Amino acid sequence: MLDKLNKLLENEEKRKFLGNFFSLATLQGLNYILPLLTLPYLVRVLGVEKFGLLAFATAIIGYFIVLTDYGFNFTATRDVSLHRDNNEKLNEIFSSVMIIKFVLCTISLLILTVLIICFNKFNADPWLYYLTFGTVFGQILFPVWFFQGVEQMRYITIINIIAKTFFTIAIFLMVKHSSDYLLVPLLTSLGAIFAGLYSLFLIHKSFNISFKLQEINVVVSYLKGGSNLFLTSALGNLLTSSGTVILTFVSTSTVVGYYSAAEKLFRAIVGLFTPITQALYPISCRKLAQQITAQSYIKRVGIVIGGMAMFVSLIVALLSEKIITFVYGVAFQSYSYILAVMMIWLFFGVINNIIGIQYLSASRKDKFYTASFLVAGLVTVLLNLVLIPHLLINGILISMISGEILLTICMLALIFRFKL
Repeated sequence: MLDKLNKLLENEEKRKFLGNFFSLATLQGLNYILPLLTLPYLVRVLGVEKFGLLAFATAIIGYFIVLTDYGFNFTATRDVSLHRDNNEKLNEIFSSVMIIKFVLCTISLLILTVLIICFNKFNADPWLYYLTFGTVFGQILFPVWFFQGVEQMRYITIINIIAKTFFTIAIFLMVKHSSDYLLVPLLTSLGAIFAGLYSLFLIHKSFNISFKLQEINVVVSYLKGGSNLFLTSALGNLLTSSGTVILTFVSTSTVVGYYSAAEKLFRAIVGLFTPITQALYPISCRKLAQQITAQSYIKRVGIVIGGMAMFVSLIVALLSEKIITFVYGVAFQSYSYILAVMMIWLFFGVINNIIGIQYLSASRKDKFYTASFLVAGLVTVLLNLVLIPHLLINGILISMISGEILLTICMLALIFRFKL
């Protein structure tokens, strides 16, 4: 056993994968475990209605996060991974991406202001949306894509542990009544911004990367390069958050609160797979760029990770009632079926990541991934618009699962049709 471990660690690629996996697992685990600690507390202290209101604000701001990410979590990661030994190129990538992100952030803030001015749903509580928007700044300042590309995720794990733990404790200490609900987005945003600022310091100190103004044509080239995966990310967000937004307009904040509470647990379970897929992505990019047999590699990845997804889905589905009751209390017991049904969504979501990100995106076949997402995203939104007003939460579940299954079918159909 010890000999096998030593042999594994002697392989540089596998050693880096394991190191990045554990760093990402720690980071991702923190992103989900800490909120899971606060979830039961917030539901009880704020009440289901206020919790639903926070969920709606988070869903709306999620669209701006997708806009400012602009697919760079994949395209910039790929570029950094392929040029990680070229410091001049890394400076160009970093600076160009940050310029685009800050321009998109300004546009996002203007759009949010228009929404607040023009619509009662938003101007009834403007500070809720502005404070939640702070997470957009945090996402921009925190270039996970750079650390992922150079495969040095350990650099940002410690600061995230410190920042997120501190602000999670602050929630317990400061949020005592339902009227304190604005403190939740404020503290969450401050934690994200603090972590982002420190990560920029690490990039400059450890990798000699500095922000430099770039020629317009260089910036435009990166803007074009990220367009396909931006559309994919935007449509992916439609698949996951449009249900919450539509449900808010046709139902009450209380119903949204019950759904969002179950969805938060679902996101935490999905987060178990994120470190694996993120750590694999740079490796997938290099293997496919080196024209190593893609099909056998993807099959191995699919069997292992797909099998894990199937196992986790079955276990959670069987224990969903006990999990929901334990986390939120007996009052939520009748909504435990939501978590169980979402496990179908989980399985196909993981499979779609393997096909779409680890294969199509890594081999620069982004347009096929985008085309599949376009079909699945539009169908999902249409189903949401038709089903949610009549079926409420059940309408979301039917739409989301249908969208994920359709995405799988579309990608496989294109792969076989064009022999990708």
